[in-house]
Amino acid sequence: MNSLLNTFQKLKWKLTLSYSAVTVSALLVVALILGLILFSQVLVPLDILNSVLTPEAWIERSRDTVPGFYRYVLSKDPPDTQLIAMIMEAGDLQITYFDVLRIGDLQLRLRTVAEGSVLLLDREGVLLGISNEDLVSKEAIGLPLNMEILPGLEEPLRTAFRGELDYDRLFVTIEPDERFYFVVPFHDEVEQNVIGVQIMYFNHLPTEDDLFSNALTLMGRSTLLLLIAAGLAGTYFGFLTARGMVRRLQHVSVIADAWSQGDFSEFIEDHSSDEIGQLGQRLNQMATQLKELLRRRQEMAVSEERNRLARDLHDSAKQQALAASFQIGTALTLLDRDTQTSKSHLEEADRLVDSVRKELTDLIHELRPQAMNEKDVAESINDYAIEWAHQNGMEVNVDVQELSGLSLKVKQALFRIVQESLANVARHSSAGLVSIGLQVEKDIQLIVEDDGLGFDTNVDHAGMGLESMRERAESLDGSFIVESEPGKGARIIVTFPVKPESGDLNG
Repeated sequence: MNSLLNTFQKLKWKLTLSYSAVTVSALLVVALILGLILFSQVLVPLDILNSVLTPEAWIERSRDTVPGFYRYVLSKDPPDTQLIAMIMEAGDLQITYFDVLRIGDLQLRLRTVAEGSVLLLDREGVLLGISNEDLVSKEAIGLPLNMEILPGLEEPLRTAFRGELDYDRLFVTIEPDERFYFVVPFHDEVEQNVIGVQIMYFNHLPTEDDLFSNALTLMGRSTLLLLIAAGLAGTYFGFLTARGMVRRLQHVSVIADAWSQGDFSEFIEDHSSDEIGQLGQRLNQMATQLKELLRRRQEMAVSEERNRLARDLHDSAKQQALAASFQIGTALTLLDRDTQTSKSHLEEADRLVDSVRKELTDLIHELRPQAMNEKDVAESINDYAIEWAHQNGMEVNVDVQELSGLSLKVKQALFRIVQESLANVARHSSAGLVSIGLQVEKDIQLIVEDDGLGFDTNVDHAGMGLESMRERAESLDGSFIVESEPGKGARIIVTFPVKPESGDLNG
């Protein structure tokens, strides 16, 4: 059940069902309007009912339209009741008609048919036939008519059997404009004697007051057919339209996913001028601008990294290499005159060269890519700290919590800050013990501290190490704090906010 509901919640089926609903609704409205138009042509107007269709008009119209075979069957002795039944079953109480369309022999006609009954009596008042059994059952055929079936029936029947055409006495109104009946006498063609009478009883006469109810009835009876026909048509064409639209949107989604992965090799191919095509064009423009922005950002990042490396080499390795060069030059000058002094200068040069080697090793570690996607950041920091301690002859305590769900940017920032911090310790602190701590409580917090010489944080220092770490932290909405005093070591505290939507979750 849930899978079925999920299916119909997809855009394709939403659009398909909306097309079906619109089609069905439109056809129902059209059916209602056509019904109102057509019924207005055939229903009896109230002004005609009250002014034109008088008792005289009703009776004379009935006398003029009654077929001659009524006289024929009434003149037979006894009358053929089976023939009368066939004739009356084929007839109805038609009031008006309207020709809608005629093409050759094909003719469409709308008729107004009233509800009621027609009864035929012989000259003795015996029932010979009825049009339906709403008023009298067929078992009463061949028996004298029960005068109680209609109120006041005796008087108009006596008038009709006497052959009188007193319209007011032959016409009886039970309910104005709704229920009435009248009696029509039939005469033979020779002596003009009454050979039978016809009673025409109207139980309901369709008038213009019934216009809306009849239109609703027509629409209600055709609803099922309309739902099936319009539903199938709307569903088919809606499905075709929705499928094409969904395919276009899926194409946009696939290309957008590629862009999110940094792949700008493809763009949205949709040259239509509708809203989806315009959206695709704007997204293509955005992707082009984003690609250019990323290229410029990469160039700036490369340039900044080169400048930082140049400053680091200038501030450390270059100066120490220059000092080593001076020591070697001095040793060469004193080599023949003072061997012992020359040896001490060579030893100092060796120490400086070793320091340069360590500086270059640190820079190589910074440049060497780390498999952050394959290793946990805690494992990467721990491995690097062990290698660094071995190279620099210092003791390192590592207490890092295993973290999962961190974004690659945060992993890289944490690792680079640890690298930079340990490089600063090796260069400047003369420390014997370094501690590294990484944990998550409300935020991600990294602490690197040493027991070295320390420094005054209020004094500007040459080099880019601290500033580089600060920039890394702040670029990810983090904070960077340095706590240090001369002779009391240094502590670096870096805090990153936890962002579930970016993947930075507690481990």
